Amino acid sequence: MDVYRFYTKNFNLDHTLSCGQVFRWEKKNWWSGVVNGAVIRIKQEGNELIIDSSLEKKFIMDYFRLDDDMETIYSQINKDKLMDSLIKKYRGMHLIRQDPWECLVSYICSSNNTIRNITNSIRHMSECFGKNIARGYFSFPSPRQLAGIDACDMEQCKLGFRAPYVLGIANTIVNGEFDLYGIKDMCYGQGREELVKLKGVGNKIADCVLLFAFGKLESFPVDTHIEQIMDRFYGNNWKNVKKSKKREEIADFARRYFGEYCGYAQEYLYMEDMGNQP
Repeated sequence: MDVYRFYTKNFNLDHTLSCGQVFRWEKKNWWSGVVNGAVIRIKQEGNELIIDSSLEKKFIMDYFRLDDDMETIYSQINKDKLMDSLIKKYRGMHLIRQDPWECLVSYICSSNNTIRNITNSIRHMSECFGKNIARGYFSFPSPRQLAGIDACDMEQCKLGFRAPYVLGIANTIVNGEFDLYGIKDMCYGQGREELVKLKGVGNKIADCVLLFAFGKLESFPVDTHIEQIMDRFYGNNWKNVKKSKKREEIADFARRYFGEYCGYAQEYLYMEDMGNQP
């Protein structure tokens, strides 16, 4: 691997990798993880990133969205005292541009699950079905590597009821019945309609994939954490909405209120609610 450095601004590596949007990074002195089939070791000293990886600077910049104009984003989502405080508290936290397949599987694993369990399931899946690329590091298994595997072979990965969904989607992609990467060229609404056709993918999972893999910044995933913090601070806007429609109303409100970068607002809100959990 090669070590190189480059300058960045308005970027906080620790906030970005610890905010719950990715699950295969660990920190000791350096952050280390596997991305795009390669090991990355990375740390931040002031405004400088130090990278130890075969992946080039262009890939790193794209992965961490280092070209995002954070000042413009902050100015547009900073609508009230709450968001102003979160921007100050977590300043420099970026969304990450993840691989669509790994992102999709990760968020299927997240359904009714904890971050620790999600991380363990993904690690077990990679160790069992991925490629050993370095000592202790395994690539994330591709759809082809998972296609044809029986659900019982996935038991050690502890996916539970999620295993048939992951394997079913892998086979659907390999058989050419679904073009996951084609979602990139669709608008947010069309992409969402396509993703929820997959068995095991609901609105929240689809919105996570659209935001974290395809960069649809108008996506505003609503899970329990987001519902809780949105209820506390903005709940009067949907107090008469039926429970079955509530999360959709929250997301629609967020798009109207925070604007085109509401996906960034979502992650700052999520980070805050996660930090306040017992």
